[in-house]
Amino acid sequence: MNQKFKSILKDRLYYDQFSYCIGFHLSEVNCLRELDHNSIDQMINRRRVWRETAQNRWVSASRTHAGLLARNWAEITEQTIAHLHELADILITTKKEFKLVLSVNQGYVYTNDRKLISKIDQFVPLTYKTYTQAKIDRPKNTIRIKNSRYRYRSYFKTLKLSSDKKTTLVNFLQNQQINARCSPSLSEWSKGSFNRTQDYFFVDYATESWLTMLSLVHPGLIRKTVQIISAINT
Repeated sequence: MNQKFKSILKDRLYYDQFSYCIGFHLSEVNCLRELDHNSIDQMINRRRVWRETAQNRWVSASRTHAGLLARNWAEITEQTIAHLHELADILITTKKEFKLVLSVNQGYVYTNDRKLISKIDQFVPLTYKTYTQAKIDRPKNTIRIKNSRYRYRSYFKTLKLSSDKKTTLVNFLQNQQINARCSPSLSEWSKGSFNRTQDYFFVDYATESWLTMLSLVHPGLIRKTVQIISAINT
């Protein structure tokens, strides 16, 4: 099967190493965090026991909640287990380098080997498949933005702030609106009651000295900084 890869413009390859990625859905796929058949079986057994225990507790408390659990946790069938072992075999036996990233029922395999992508693609039980290819279009640690008047973008760490520290940070950002631009999510957070920052919050600004001022207001807040390349100049 010939996959059509969607180009993802980036400043580097996936994980600084891989060009291709196939994404897919497979029930209980995050049982493959360890690519070992015994580990997979142990994880399945633990999940079955935990879910049965949780369901029994809810049944005694509320039939409504028990129904919700039944819908959210599909039965782990023998077929599901067989599919997990079959996919594990594909990955265990390959001689090509890859990185497997898992989240609940969603999996991603990153590799430079198109044949491995094809082999995974032909595994029938997988659904909702996606195919992407990293295309480097700019230097590392840069981001391309159309007509930006700023030179830098800094991303926040995920941190839980005290109410006082959040107030201090928000006041600083509001007073710096001429010199910097907050991401939409950061602006919404500033108006709300939640105190935890998220790693996708960012601020665009023009001079490195602005970041120094921010670090004085709240040290250790910044996760990473990239340079902005204005698309109008390229």
